[in-house]
Amino acid sequence: MISLEGKMKSYSLIVIVLIILFTIGFISTPLERQFLGLILGLIFSYISLWTTFRKARFVGEVAVAGLKNHMLLSYFLSIFGIAIRIALAIFCVWIALIYPESFHLISVITGYALIYIIIMADMLIQTVRKR
Repeated sequence: MISLEGKMKSYSLIVIVLIILFTIGFISTPLERQFLGLILGLIFSYISLWTTFRKARFVGEVAVAGLKNHMLLSYFLSIFGIAIRIALAIFCVWIALIYPESFHLISVITGYALIYIIIMADMLIQTVRKR
């Protein structure tokens, strides 16, 4: 089984490769707004994943340490993490709405959803490998 840090490293590598490909698409095609939207959405989605990773790692460390108030702390961090993820998604779409000449809204939303597609593909690959 791959550790949480290992999965985060592989997701980071995939995101970097996709951003490089989207940058090449931005430079070499006339679809500049679409590729900028994909880059913006993917960056914000990755930040959302990174905050989730940080919160999960912190809660895991608290659980291992055996602190008595870990229940209250875990609930607080999970609520705060949800608020951060929602705020990131709203801010990402807000940027696309404020600057429609630079960012394509549907591409921003697609870019934001790409990290979830990457995670689902990874889960599918891991399931197939186990069989």
